[in-house]
Amino acid sequence: MRILDRTIVARFLWNFTVLFVLLFVFAASIDVILQLEKFLRVAAANVVLGRYPNKAVAFAGMIVEFHGPRVFQFFQFMVGLLAVGAMGFTFSQMHRTRELVAIMAAGVPLRRCTWAVLVAALALNALAVLNQELLLPRFADRLMLDHLDLGRADRGSFPVTLTRDGSGNLLYASKFDPESGRITGFLGLERDERGSLVRRVTAPSAAWDDSRGLWTLEGGTVVVRDPAVRDGSAPSPPPQPVAEWATDLSPKAIAARHYRLFAQMLSSADLGKIAAAGALDRAQVTRMQLGRGGAVVVNLLVLAIAVPFFLQRGPVNMLRMSVLCAATCVPAVIVSAIVMAAPIGGLPPSVAVAIPVALLTPVAVARISWLPS
Repeated sequence: MRILDRTIVARFLWNFTVLFVLLFVFAASIDVILQLEKFLRVAAANVVLGRYPNKAVAFAGMIVEFHGPRVFQFFQFMVGLLAVGAMGFTFSQMHRTRELVAIMAAGVPLRRCTWAVLVAALALNALAVLNQELLLPRFADRLMLDHLDLGRADRGSFPVTLTRDGSGNLLYASKFDPESGRITGFLGLERDERGSLVRRVTAPSAAWDDSRGLWTLEGGTVVVRDPAVRDGSAPSPPPQPVAEWATDLSPKAIAARHYRLFAQMLSSADLGKIAAAGALDRAQVTRMQLGRGGAVVVNLLVLAIAVPFFLQRGPVNMLRMSVLCAATCVPAVIVSAIVMAAPIGGLPPSVAVAIPVALLTPVAVARISWLPS
C-alpha cells in the first residue's frame, strides 16, 4: 500500500510542479509582451546608471526583478486550482495506462487512491500557509511596484496625508518610501482626548525602529501647545530638540492604508498590529485572518469534489470529464473566495467565512462516499 501511495503522491507533485511552472511562465510572458516598452525603457535607464553592462542583460534583470517575487504570490493564489489540475492529470494518466484496473483487480478500492492525493494537497496548502505568513510579507513592498519603478532609488514612494494612529495622534509625510521605511518631511501632531493639539513634532526625515515601535527623527523639533498658548494669554515656547516619536503607525500600517491589496500580503500578526493602529477595519482584518484558514479547507473540499470526475472504473471520455470538472471547481473556488473576502451585511466575519465550508462539506462527503470502487 505504501508503494501505491508513494507512486500517486510522486506523480501528483510532479504534475503540480509542471503546471505551476508552465502557467507562471505563460503569465509572466504575457505581461512582458504587453509591457515590453516599459521594460525596455527601464532597462535602458539602468544601463545609463551603470547597474548593468548592456541592454540585453538589463532587460533580463528587470524581468527577474519584477516577476521573481511574484512566484510566491502566484503560488498563494493558484495552489487550490493547481492541485485540482494535478489530480486530474495524475488519475487521467493512470486511467489511460489501465493502472486503475490493476488496482481494483488487486482488491484495492478506488476510494483508497483519494487519500494519497488529499494528503499531498494538504501538505501543499500547509506550505501555502507558511508562504503567506513568512515569505510574502518579505516581498510585499516589491509586489506593489509598477514596471516603471524598477531601478529607481525612491521607487514606490508616495506622500502620506494626515493619518490617525491608535492614540488619536496624526502623522503626515511629504514622501514615504515603504521599501526602506523612511519618511521625508515628517510631521506628527499629538492631541488630547478632546482632539486639541498638544505637541507638534517636525523633522526633515525619520526612520522606523521596529524593535522599539517608534520613529527615530533626524533633526527633529517639538513645540508644546498648552491651553494658555491656545487662548493667546501666553507666547508660544521656542522649539525643542526631540529624537523620537512613538506611534503604532508602522511602515506596514501606512502602506496597508495606501495600498489595500498590500494588506493581503502581510502575515496575520502584522494584520493584527495594523488593525490596532486603526489603519484597517477590525472586521476586515478578522475576515482576512479567518479567510486564510477557510481557503485551505475550501481547497481540500473542492479537490474532494473533483476526484470522482477522474477516478472511473470503465472507459470514459476524459476530455468531457475535464470540462465538467473545470465548470464545477473553478466557480466553486472563485465564489468561495469572494464570499470569504467581501463583507456581507449583517453577518459577522466568522459566519461569512464558514458559509462556503458549510455548503461544500456535504457535497464533498457525498461525492467521495458515492465513488464507485
